[in-house]
Amino acid sequence: MAQAILTPDAPARSGDSLAARALHDPLGRRWWIAFAAACGLLALFFGVILALLFSGVGLWNNNNAVVWALDIASYDWWIGLACGSLAVAGILRLTGAPWRGAITRLAEANALLCTLAAGLYPIIHLGRPWFFYWNLPYPNTLGLWPQFRSPLVWDAIDIVSFLVVTVSLWYIGLLPDLAALRDRAFAEARAKSEAAGRPRRWPRLKAQAYGIAAAGWRGSASHWQLWRQAYRTVALLGLLLVVSLQTGASVMLAGSVLPGWHDTILPVAYLINAVFSGVAVTAALAMLVRAVYGLEAEITERHAQILARLLLGLGLASLYCYAAEFFSGFLHGDAFERATLVRRLTGSQAWAAWTVLTCALLPVHLFWWARFRRSPLTLALVGALVAVGAYADHVMVLVVTLSHDFLPSSAHDYRVGLWGVATFAGSVGMFLVLLLLFLRALPVASITDLRGLSETRAAESPVRDAAQGSIPEDAFPADTPVWGVSAEFDTQADLAAAMRALARRRLHHGEAVRLDAYGPLPMPDALKALARRHRSIRPYALGAALAGGAAFYGMCVYATAYGYVLDVGGRPRFSWPSFVVPSVSFAMLSGTLAVHAVFLFVNRLPRLNHPAFNIPDFGRATRDRYFLAAEARGPGFDAERIARQLAALPEGAGRPLAIRRVPR
Repeated sequence: MAQAILTPDAPARSGDSLAARALHDPLGRRWWIAFAAACGLLALFFGVILALLFSGVGLWNNNNAVVWALDIASYDWWIGLACGSLAVAGILRLTGAPWRGAITRLAEANALLCTLAAGLYPIIHLGRPWFFYWNLPYPNTLGLWPQFRSPLVWDAIDIVSFLVVTVSLWYIGLLPDLAALRDRAFAEARAKSEAAGRPRRWPRLKAQAYGIAAAGWRGSASHWQLWRQAYRTVALLGLLLVVSLQTGASVMLAGSVLPGWHDTILPVAYLINAVFSGVAVTAALAMLVRAVYGLEAEITERHAQILARLLLGLGLASLYCYAAEFFSGFLHGDAFERATLVRRLTGSQAWAAWTVLTCALLPVHLFWWARFRRSPLTLALVGALVAVGAYADHVMVLVVTLSHDFLPSSAHDYRVGLWGVATFAGSVGMFLVLLLLFLRALPVASITDLRGLSETRAAESPVRDAAQGSIPEDAFPADTPVWGVSAEFDTQADLAAAMRALARRRLHHGEAVRLDAYGPLPMPDALKALARRHRSIRPYALGAALAGGAAFYGMCVYATAYGYVLDVGGRPRFSWPSFVVPSVSFAMLSGTLAVHAVFLFVNRLPRLNHPAFNIPDFGRATRDRYFLAAEARGPGFDAERIARQLAALPEGAGRPLAIRRVPR
């Protein structure tokens, strides 16, 4: 499979070239021009918000029927893209798809940035956005509680939960790559300082920034074990949150009696269209980044074909949902429902329905032909068109439906206004600014995943001379306390063999030694030798999710039924379905926070300084070398005997490339 995904030069380029692009400026003036244009749109966004504060939300042309105007469509579009991108990243991570490395980072970043853009809409539409925190259940002197039966509160809880989950998934996946950037940036800063004959401040500051972001990641076997668990667990929580968020909101719409919403297929259509749009934008971004950054070796035609097939399948599913809605409405729907469907096709907002058809539903059928599936340009164009169609879908479903219900008095025509368009364009500007900063400073694809995919080829690299049976002279003063002995290996198999040999002899002699292993990839064999395979982060995540969800549900019941009783439209105090949506979101939030807390605590992170960083050439532990560390844990520690044991191992089956004493 690796041969099918990677081009022949990918193994050599996958780590180093991605790190180099993040540390340097491969686009130069082109990046600055794009960044200036995006900043212009962002300035427009701030201007619109300023006008909103002076004029009120009425500048969006909204009325009593269409209460959110164009901005509800913008909000749903952003959150749909975020859900779709998060679903793609989560599914690829959970299924372990070998081609995920080139796509997941972009999908995770897209989910995070779209969530940030979406999160602003519920705040700015409040009219007095500086009181946005009133939507959250915080202690206050008036003894008031938020109205947990209101979708406005659901949105607040959902957005906060979604933001925490997307940030967590993005940062956990990025952590080993940040360590790789840190080590490479420090090496470059040292080289520039030596060449200049004086310390170079800016390269050192850049390296320190990456070091702080990496939180002291050392790539030990224990780190990797919990990293994989944390990554997969947060991905699973994110998937559950996507399903809950999309179906929760759409079930609320389908549960109403409004023509155009009252349909059992609406939750399914919402979920499918969200994933459809997320995959489309991720595919368009991947093809754009591939062309601009020259990543043909990492994002190959094989990736384009897989994404094209995925888009085609989702497009067919979306087409089925639209067809089912229209056929059921015209065949056995009532007069109001048929009138709504006709108004979508012929009314003043008919452009939305026809945009859905021409941009979202028809272009994906190009992918029935193999030559279009192999074309990155076609995939990028179709992905962008699907995103446009998805926006029109939200306008059609929300705005057109809201503009005309059963009452003639509610039939207020709505026209898209300049301020609504400017607000949306400004939010796109914010997205682009953050996306360009991400592309400028961080690897656009997962170095870890791509390196893992090419590990089999790396094992074929030539092996240097093996170490001799003694430790070379120390480069540090003789009275410096010794932390331990390190051994350097070219492959993970040699490291695991040495770990097993030392572990057996350590048990036999009862030495005061603690073993650990460091490397650029997860090390399951070394972990087995360390007897740490059975540690699990999942029970904490499950317990925190259950406890958090139950606690939030209990708070909803107490606040609505006892603490602050407010009769809204004759709804019962114990409106249990209304409490489920925010409780599920809070459960996912609690589980994610627990994963982070356990991951950091058990791995003793963040820790910016550690004796392992004193191992010579330790920076290669994030690139292409594996290190064994025998840490001194008592007066019985004998460094020379450990060196002799390591050097006595058969060459190619555990003998290290180098053995060194490490100062504390």
